[in-house]
Amino acid sequence: MKVLDRYLVRELIFPIIFCSLTLIFLILVADLFDNLDELLRNKTPILIILRYYLSLIPISFTQTIAWAVWLGTIFLLVQLGLHNELMAMKAAGLKILTIVRPMIFLGLLLGIITFLVADRVVPKTSRTANELLEIYIEKKKDSKDRKVFKNVTYYSGGNTLYYFRKFSPKPKTVEGAIIIWLDPATHHTTQKIFAQKGSWADDRWSFEGITEYQTDVRGEILGNPLIIPKKSYPEVTITPRDLINTTSDSSFLSYHELKYTIDKLKENDIPVYAEESDLYNRMATPWKGLVMLLLAIPFLGSVCNRKAVAMSVLVCAALVFAFHVSDAVLFALGKSGRLFPFLSAWGGNIIFATFALLKLERANY
Repeated sequence: MKVLDRYLVRELIFPIIFCSLTLIFLILVADLFDNLDELLRNKTPILIILRYYLSLIPISFTQTIAWAVWLGTIFLLVQLGLHNELMAMKAAGLKILTIVRPMIFLGLLLGIITFLVADRVVPKTSRTANELLEIYIEKKKDSKDRKVFKNVTYYSGGNTLYYFRKFSPKPKTVEGAIIIWLDPATHHTTQKIFAQKGSWADDRWSFEGITEYQTDVRGEILGNPLIIPKKSYPEVTITPRDLINTTSDSSFLSYHELKYTIDKLKENDIPVYAEESDLYNRMATPWKGLVMLLLAIPFLGSVCNRKAVAMSVLVCAALVFAFHVSDAVLFALGKSGRLFPFLSAWGGNIIFATFALLKLERANY
């Protein structure tokens, strides 16, 4: 790595770390004030509080790292411009793409780290934080108990996949249930049932209007289905709390678990618009920081006075705002089935990254 590259990476990484820590701290403080009444009223132990907020750090990191990259990039480019360092680099014959190459590399590296944290760490810590919040901090039933959730999927991480067309937390009932048992070696379906409805009582599920299928080693249905009026399945260990957690946050599943769930739902002709949008969004979200970094370069890579800096920062902020608004709109369209899931997740990244690269040449002047 060249001396200039090392210098730029060092000058960018420290603002990013500072901004990331600051944003995470602000999120934790905001959450603390939001839950302060419950913490005091329910006399939550200090160790539980510490464990809860430690569990929030990974997801807070994934939510704020893109903004930290953007703020760090703005800080670095403004400093280089005001001290005429960018002008000196260009006078030496360097193009803007050569100058910012180590910054782009750092953005790529942070994108990979963000994906790994979101995929390997966040599912476990988010589940832990949610359980601590409900059991020890709130100690009460929240508004989710009065809702009815539709198209709830749950993968236990073992060999069972659940789908419920409707789930009502308050009476602890489900409708339109599909339960699929999988072979641990081949991952083919070994048994599946369709049930019109089910209810939770005495720590177990009781289903009604059941159609039960047996399958061979390849997942093909064997014989005729068995019609059962009512039956309980001891091997169905999922609880209403598990389903509430699933409806609360899609980050409880890793990328591979979510993809595996989607594949099995497709095999049973279940619509997966929302799940596929979530899957592609897992891949697209870590690169938002890189896109925001690219958006800053054309407008801040050629400024050398304070007035121009202020105007360029405002333009860059407007573009970033438009980027996040369009990204949210596209994602909503994808989850509703009105747009291809890939485009709903990647559309904003592709459009604004292309725009930034097309405008990159202006930073050479």
